[in-house]
Amino acid sequence: MRRLSTILVSGAGIAMTGIPAEATGQPPHQPAMEEILPLLETYCFDCHGDGLKKGGLAIDRFESVAEMQADRFAWKSIRDHLRHRLMPPLDEDQPSDAEVEKMLAWIDAAVFPVDPEHPDPGRVTLRRLNRTEYQNTLRDLLGVKVQVMDLIPPDDSGYGFDNIGDVLTLSPAHLERYLEAARISLDQTVQTGPVPRPSRKYAGRDIDGPGQRSGDGHYLTTTGEAVISFKPSRPGKYRMTVAASGTLGGDGPPRMELRIDGKERHGWNVEAPLDRPAEYSHELFFDNARERTVGIAFTNDYYDKDAADPARRDRNLMVNSVMISGPLDGPPPPKSASHLGIFPPRENGESDQDYALRVMTGFARKAFRRPVRDGEIERYLKLVSLATDQGENTEQGVRLALEAMLVSPAFLYREEPQPEPDDASKIHKIDEHSLATRLSYFFWSTMPDRRLMDLADRGELRANLTGELDRLIADPRARQFVSNFTGQWLRLRDVAASQPSRRAFPGFNPKLRDAMRRETEMLFEAIVRDDLPMSTLLDADFTYLNGDLAEHYGIQGVHGRDFRKVTLTDSHRRGILGHGSVHLLTSYPLRTSPVLRGKFVLENLLDSAPPPPPPNVPQLDPPNPHGEKRSMREQLEKHREDPSCASCHAMMDPIGFGMENFDASGAWRDQDQGEPIDASGELTDGTVIHGVDDLRRALVENHLSDFHRAVANRLLTYALGRGLDWYDKPALDRIVAETEKAGGSSRAMLRAVVDSVPFQYRRGDS
Repeated sequence: MRRLSTILVSGAGIAMTGIPAEATGQPPHQPAMEEILPLLETYCFDCHGDGLKKGGLAIDRFESVAEMQADRFAWKSIRDHLRHRLMPPLDEDQPSDAEVEKMLAWIDAAVFPVDPEHPDPGRVTLRRLNRTEYQNTLRDLLGVKVQVMDLIPPDDSGYGFDNIGDVLTLSPAHLERYLEAARISLDQTVQTGPVPRPSRKYAGRDIDGPGQRSGDGHYLTTTGEAVISFKPSRPGKYRMTVAASGTLGGDGPPRMELRIDGKERHGWNVEAPLDRPAEYSHELFFDNARERTVGIAFTNDYYDKDAADPARRDRNLMVNSVMISGPLDGPPPPKSASHLGIFPPRENGESDQDYALRVMTGFARKAFRRPVRDGEIERYLKLVSLATDQGENTEQGVRLALEAMLVSPAFLYREEPQPEPDDASKIHKIDEHSLATRLSYFFWSTMPDRRLMDLADRGELRANLTGELDRLIADPRARQFVSNFTGQWLRLRDVAASQPSRRAFPGFNPKLRDAMRRETEMLFEAIVRDDLPMSTLLDADFTYLNGDLAEHYGIQGVHGRDFRKVTLTDSHRRGILGHGSVHLLTSYPLRTSPVLRGKFVLENLLDSAPPPPPPNVPQLDPPNPHGEKRSMREQLEKHREDPSCASCHAMMDPIGFGMENFDASGAWRDQDQGEPIDASGELTDGTVIHGVDDLRRALVENHLSDFHRAVANRLLTYALGRGLDWYDKPALDRIVAETEKAGGSSRAMLRAVVDSVPFQYRRGDS
């Protein structure tokens, strides 16, 4: 055993080449420190000390606790490698469990010290609304369903989610698209001029008659009549507008007649060529509201194959569309509900400026998700004045101001004001409007509703948090939480890009793939909605299936396209490990991947992501019926002969082998290339498994706390919009403790996330 070249022991502490005495976290006379030094020397310094720095890491270069804490990234990697038994390499002497625990505790005390009584809430970078949040917020703010997501550039992701403040940048391209989206959305929402009369448009291809369909039009090549049925909403005046075109023949253009119930009411000569249709209009009065037949007739067909001018050989009529508008008389239609939601009726004697101020104040309070600040609206009034000076009316001026509000930082970003933003030592509870915003975007991916805002206005939101949490989860908008959170945590968004080989799996189709994603979403939705234990995700004895997915799984008695809850009699399908969505995500088009499956479980369900593979690792061979038949297990065993691969594969492969009975399409199989599948393995904790049932039991019985911590980690990351750091350990510890105290309740975990210090507080920035 090699000793460190320099160990100096004094009453003040221990100094050694690179390792500070303070790093023990104990006074120098404590035995724990004396035990750590030999452990580092025995298990680490053969590669990372005494002048050696394999992988670029030299542990003995650190000469103080401050230097260690300045490079927490390196020490996190050291800690993770020790925790997961990735180092020392498997072909070297291995520390005992007790020795590993001592080294981990030593690193925690020195590099990652936390004070559970006074935890650091961290800080969140000012967060821009991502594309999903932006579209949902516009919908709820304006009261119309707008489709503007495709206008906005895609969002970057960090820590597995697309709502992380550090990566949600704002480029000039973003700002241009946001301005365009604001204009489009307001066009659908407000009506600053006269409300147009009701109208209905019929495409030519949808009109009955003897002609031929040509693109969107109805092509009449012989004398005949194209007809539609129309029932006036009430007696009155209506305008018939026909978009038509034609070809010349003989001595003139085609003749078109408008007929009502077979009687001619008006006629036109259609001189517009086929490539440039023109509109032909006529107004009619209907004295009652009975149904009518509206006909568009072609009355002067002509054809002469021997015509001197080929351009006038054949006269035809194209009916491109028919629009019926009205009634045109009587009082104008009322403004839309979305318009009235922004522009309420004027009060008696209210001036234009006072009305504009009232409208914009109400809109800004909802759009900015907080009370309006003094003087904030006045600068938007300048836009109203600018519009009215140019001859626009007050509503048009206000619309211009609303457009500016929808591209302002107060709308695009989630503001969280605090008293001392520049002092990193000051920790403050976020105000109740910021809390309302955090809650609504956590569970709904949209702005707070009126109840949340009213409670925040009265300072009563925290006092009613339990009831509000239940209401948020029960609301249909919580479907956004299920879709966005599971779509990224469990990578369900990637299912759409997973496609098993059509040659190898001819029965697989996109509808089946979509059903697999829906199954997993519905299971998680049921867990949260019904307050089931979070471990139900691992071992649920029920799932949600439609006929196609049930047939693929070999489950009888489920028919039709609609999903329904199904009690499972096949234990292999229990929990997420039996879901086709996971099998698709962790397979290649032609074969399964035990490595990807093991990595998925470690990373997403146990929060134990292995490090990335070393460079230049060769890929495994796909199935080849004409080549050497080697099982996946045989190929991986050959793969693991490389010592640099062995440690990580010892973690991943046994888990992946436990799921090997599911093929790349998620179907169950007992053989691979004609040989029985060996789904056995030994997990790193020594548990021997023989298939997915044993793997599931091992996770539930031996690693439930790890699973709870993994879910809590992802939930808190998603809720905060930032990656977690070492100082978040007390918050995670508390969330896991509160969850397990409540029997694993999913609702208890969500409540603990909402109650956590990082969610309720924030500190300033240095």
